[in-house]
Amino acid sequence: MNQKNNGNNKMNYSFILFTLLSVVFWFMTKLSKEYDGTIAFPISYKNLPDDKLLQETPLDFIKIHIKTTGFKLISAKISPNKLEINASNIYYKSLTDYYLLVSKQKLALQKQMKTGVQIDHFIHDSIAFNLGLLKIKKVPVKLVSDFTFADGYELNEPISISPDSIIVTGPESILDTISFVSTKLLQKKELSASINELIAVKEFVSESNVNIQLENIEISAAIEKFTEGTVELPFKVLNLPPGKTINTFPKVVKITYRIALSNFNKISPSSFLIECDYNMSKENNLSYLIPKIVETSFMIKNARITPLKIDFIINK
Repeated sequence: MNQKNNGNNKMNYSFILFTLLSVVFWFMTKLSKEYDGTIAFPISYKNLPDDKLLQETPLDFIKIHIKTTGFKLISAKISPNKLEINASNIYYKSLTDYYLLVSKQKLALQKQMKTGVQIDHFIHDSIAFNLGLLKIKKVPVKLVSDFTFADGYELNEPISISPDSIIVTGPESILDTISFVSTKLLQKKELSASINELIAVKEFVSESNVNIQLENIEISAAIEKFTEGTVELPFKVLNLPPGKTINTFPKVVKITYRIALSNFNKISPSSFLIECDYNMSKENNLSYLIPKIVETSFMIKNARITPLKIDFIINK
């Protein structure tokens, strides 16, 4: 009984193997014949005109109807090879619109096809390009920063950016919209000393075709310990009526200000000019004068006057 079953099993295995081999042979015979089909091939471009730049990304694939064996047709569908298109011979259409005739590059594209793959025809015969004139522009650099300072420390002068403007190149239509370039974020916490370092300029998205002349700029920031100072000084009264004198109460004002510790001894009453305008008080029906700081030293920060109102009596 076992011998009979073993014989049947061998016959079944042989039949299955024969069937599989037949299917494989039939499949290979079919795939070795010529077929045609449409494949979307990825493409890149070379030799664009030097005086023009892409303002929009052109087609990144092109559909081509090919003839080849079944094996190679399947291979092309699964993994199409990238083709390079020569864009030196493009045709003008209007202002920024250009086009390229793919059919004129059939021979060059055929040479890039895998062996045994024949180009039959192109589904679309032209590729559109949106090209702008190459433009050069100088724009200011804008620092993007996040600074915090240790207690009592401040910037002693405006942050220095070198260079403060840079050259950018790109399509005219895009450069016309650019008024500045930004740096990457410069973040510093609890600063208590001056800094001097390079910071990268933020790049534009690659699709814009805008190029920046410099990749880094130098940032300098003078940071010092600050202190508070006070000074008392007289003030001037302007626009008094002819022949009149005035008595004010008080006769001096106090100025409170912040200044870098290294400059503290450089400040004196002559560093300030305080004025009150009698006409302004009269025109606004005010019974007092308003003192204002007209001049002060560039070293001074946050100067404040007290009192804010000056009583007065006009002597006839």
